[in-house]
Amino acid sequence: MEAKVNYIKTRLVQQVLTSHECFRGMEVVRSDLHTPKHLDGFMSAIHQLTLTLRHSASGETSTVPLLVKVMKGDELFRKQNLAHVLFPNEINIYANVLPQFDAFLAAAGSDRRATRWCPRVYLSTMGQFREYSELFETFLVMENVTPRGFRTGPRLDLDEAHLTLMVEIIARYHACSYALRIKDPPALDRLVERIVPLNFLQDGKVFFESYDVVFRLAAERLFAYVDAVPAELDSERFRQHVHTLRTKYGPNQSELMQKFLHRDPTYSVILHGDYNRNNVLFRYDDGQRPVEVLMIDFQENRYGSPALDLSFLMYMNMTPELRERFWEELLRRYHRQLMGTLCEVLHCAASDPRLEPYREASFRAHFARFALYGAMVALNFIPSMMSSEEEVIEVSGYFEQDIHCEGFRRCALTMGGDVVNRRITAVMRHASKMGYMDVM
Repeated sequence: MEAKVNYIKTRLVQQVLTSHECFRGMEVVRSDLHTPKHLDGFMSAIHQLTLTLRHSASGETSTVPLLVKVMKGDELFRKQNLAHVLFPNEINIYANVLPQFDAFLAAAGSDRRATRWCPRVYLSTMGQFREYSELFETFLVMENVTPRGFRTGPRLDLDEAHLTLMVEIIARYHACSYALRIKDPPALDRLVERIVPLNFLQDGKVFFESYDVVFRLAAERLFAYVDAVPAELDSERFRQHVHTLRTKYGPNQSELMQKFLHRDPTYSVILHGDYNRNNVLFRYDDGQRPVEVLMIDFQENRYGSPALDLSFLMYMNMTPELRERFWEELLRRYHRQLMGTLCEVLHCAASDPRLEPYREASFRAHFARFALYGAMVALNFIPSMMSSEEEVIEVSGYFEQDIHCEGFRRCALTMGGDVVNRRITAVMRHASKMGYMDVM
């Protein structure tokens, strides 16, 4: 571990300093590395790196707060969790996608910049670094935006202000793919070609091993709960939908999830892929109202339906009560921002025939075909977000040791108790009522 720490504090720091004009003439006075537990993720470790720099000419010193994201685990752990796909795909977003979007927006005369929708990235690289480890590694070095007032939002349930900020920024991000498709299709194709497909099934076999396990256990938990409390199946339609989910897919939930990864020549965009409260940072005004949001953690990015990002956000971070009164309005706010960004970048009116496929009625019909994806993924993550810190630590430990062990299974089926059971059932009830489960 000491060798890895030294590598980050020396070699990696030098790469950062030599890669950016803003550090010209600077020398390192001090390099401090700290790994806070609250930044620890299932698959990555995030270090706080604080550099004290001195300008060689003026002698002035400055402090640069950074975060360094690296992969966790041994070769087996990384294989089970597709680290060789997830982390290179994230590097690709920062190294290629966001800069290409920036260049496109600048050429279009827009003041928007995709790189401003995320913390500033100083280094995104991957390969074998023998002084660090013998494994394939990725390094992501970005600005620590905490000193600028950015922080995580509420643990799970977001209000209208938080949700609106999140749907508006993801709408702008999705709009870049649509605008690029309209103006320069080969450029979008080149970006898409760089994305390693993150499938659930590949060549008829399970590809995403850890997710295959968690999807199966999430469905098993739902089925066990409604069997124990049949009153939860409060309509014939919902009862039939749950029956179809159980009998058609049963333990093979990856088969259903793979259907949602269908690429559409009109609607597919470069996705964030894991668009949840966990993967954004908010800045608040003096009244503690959120006024700005930045996206982070693009590990699960794909090329697919925008509904994958949007439905996961909405099912994961809205209470059942808020869904009832704000679901339609939130979709409208997303769509309004999407169309507004397209009109701005393409210098056209909303009536432009090139935008015909993206009008609200067409978008809503497309969304309905893919929205069950977000509900299914939420079934996996809601238990962790609603459980105690002790339960999360326990399940994380099992996840890192062996996804197939009995301890992980027990936690997945019971953590959070009936509070979680009622919440995940409410998610599926809403998906049923909206007609999203009809796609099965």
